[in-house]
Amino acid sequence: MSDAAQCEEPAEGITFSGDLFSRTKLTGDWGGIRNDMAEHGVTLDLDATHVTQHVASGGYDGSLLSQFPGNRISQSLPGISETESDGMFNMLLNVDTGKAGLWPGGFLTVRGEGRVGDSLGIRSGSLMPTNGDALSPDVPGHSNQDVLAITELTYAQFLSKQFGVAFGLINVADGDKNEFAGSLRSRSHFMNVGMRISPAIGAAVPLLTTLGATAIFLPTKNIIGKAGFINAEETAGYNPFERDKGTTFLTEWQVSHTIAGLPGKQTAGFVYGFDRKKVDFGTDPRLQLASLLRTGEAVKTNADTWAFYYNAHQYIQGDSKGGRGI
Repeated sequence: MSDAAQCEEPAEGITFSGDLFSRTKLTGDWGGIRNDMAEHGVTLDLDATHVTQHVASGGYDGSLLSQFPGNRISQSLPGISETESDGMFNMLLNVDTGKAGLWPGGFLTVRGEGRVGDSLGIRSGSLMPTNGDALSPDVPGHSNQDVLAITELTYAQFLSKQFGVAFGLINVADGDKNEFAGSLRSRSHFMNVGMRISPAIGAAVPLLTTLGATAIFLPTKNIIGKAGFINAEETAGYNPFERDKGTTFLTEWQVSHTIAGLPGKQTAGFVYGFDRKKVDFGTDPRLQLASLLRTGEAVKTNADTWAFYYNAHQYIQGDSKGGRGI
């Protein structure tokens, strides 16, 4: 049971109190301290997730990629067996400056994440990892290793009810979020990464953490939009000011609606990466081999890259408190 199933402040009137099966967080209200902190704008969430996975039959042992020395994927395979276990840890601190008695409209977010053990990676033979939780934190050069890193340090300031700005060490793992499928951040949806986010986003956006600044738009109660610029390099575990090759423009808009009185939402986003081949397909030996066999030519990429993504969900019975949909 996660102590931070939703990394958000409790709604008005909701407390952390109650018995084990009714309270919103596993560890409760900490003798009333947690409720008092929330009333003054400070919430602290902690969660831990443990995953054990087994390749029942077949899978991939890295024999093809071993023919291409130095590639990142094959480096993560040695020593990975058919059964692996790993644990993920997450700490999230939110401060609402208005409730804290400082100034209105300010929100500070600090997130730290850690990982121990080994995940299956691509040992199962799938193109996308079967355990999305194990990707956080994504510290470059430390794939499938024990790591601990600050993955978010962001300050947001609303200048009106319809407009705000946010800047700092931005965590992009909640992009392409869907109520049924979740996001890369999810701990209560699908495990396979291909079911949690659109892989197209990775063409121009780091997997998890990078420096950036965005504008937040709330034109109506049913529309939420974001637009801004971020660095194209992953910075988790490193000095973010020393990893700034390439820049990406991103925007994402969500429109909530009801059909026959049942809730739904449309999400659409666009990313464009400048001067940075975020995903250089020419270095992927699987695609390179397929291209050579099919056309006799190697895969080539351009300096800039872009992607568009879209998802939607619609309830056909009930709502998020209990329902079904597509």
